[in-house]
Amino acid sequence: MQVLIADGDEAFLEVAQCHLSHHGHEAKVASNGLECFDLLQRELPDAVVLQRELLWGGSDGVQALMHQDPRWSEIPVILISNDDLPEESHSVSSRRLVAQLQKLHRLEDLLEACSRACVPNRA
Repeated sequence: MQVLIADGDEAFLEVAQCHLSHHGHEAKVASNGLECFDLLQRELPDAVVLQRELLWGGSDGVQALMHQDPRWSEIPVILISNDDLPEESHSVSSRRLVAQLQKLHRLEDLLEACSRACVPNRA
């Protein structure tokens, strides 16, 4: 499974990428919204992990772009944040939102959310 992780914290990106790779996932990383958009244009991930506070558009900006392009509109999204997240995010279609996690959650929670994001019939 290919996962795109977009987060402004380079240490978190490195740890998350290493952890997901160790468990058999191919993890690409972006440190801001522009890099995330660039990677989305080049490759089609199976899931996207977005930091809510992501620079250059935040998670809302990236999700708005994903919603506009049919190639990306059905990609599952996992939101992470440094702060508490509301029970339901209005910026993500409920069918695409797999999980909302605080960044301090265990990496196993992120791994489990990525595994749940697998979409078997996506073209």
